[in-house]
Amino acid sequence: MKALGKPDSIASDFGEDSSRKKRIIAILTPPIIIACMYPIFNLLASSIDSDRIAWYLGLATYWLIWGLVYPILMIGTKSIKEIITPQKLTKRILLLLSIPLLGSIAAKFVPGMGEYEKESILILILVFSTPFGNGFFEELLWRGVYFKLFPSNLFLRMIWPSIWFGLWHYVPVSIGNNEIAGLVGMMIGPLMMGLYFAFLAKKTTTIWWGIVAHTVGGFIMVA
Repeated sequence: MKALGKPDSIASDFGEDSSRKKRIIAILTPPIIIACMYPIFNLLASSIDSDRIAWYLGLATYWLIWGLVYPILMIGTKSIKEIITPQKLTKRILLLLSIPLLGSIAAKFVPGMGEYEKESILILILVFSTPFGNGFFEELLWRGVYFKLFPSNLFLRMIWPSIWFGLWHYVPVSIGNNEIAGLVGMMIGPLMMGLYFAFLAKKTTTIWWGIVAHTVGGFIMVA
């Protein structure tokens, strides 16, 4: 079966016995993340008075387990260091980064998106620290793991994780959000962003610029 990108095959991606199991796990993981995290977010929301604090604690759990421990187990710290190594900013990269940032600005105008109440200093701190967590841990999980495990398979490196990255966003934004446009937007927007950041990782051979753009875009959304 030919891959959608280069003339390679899924079978060749699964060539080494030592890596085959991890690649299968990576394919199966996205729905498991949603199935695990949805009840955790809802349990927190039902047990804590503040939806915003419940939302943040849910994200912190997601970052720690799926954004840190899981990538370490799947690709190792050496590979992680390789793909997060900063690069020199060039005009070409600056142009590539401008696209998702303009997308974040445009998303602010979608009803139900980019509306973050900051009713206290604590909530303000939590909201403005979120872009750092999402920018680093989500890029490591949804781009870094698949970038390393499926370097020559377009579908499994780029499309598959991006679809689930979009669907995953229903889990955190479902807390206290009843606006259909906002919920749908918060799934479609990340799906498109995931595709672009996977493309950016391939072009620059690193997820560093995806981390930068994701973090800055997050600040634009919560500001």
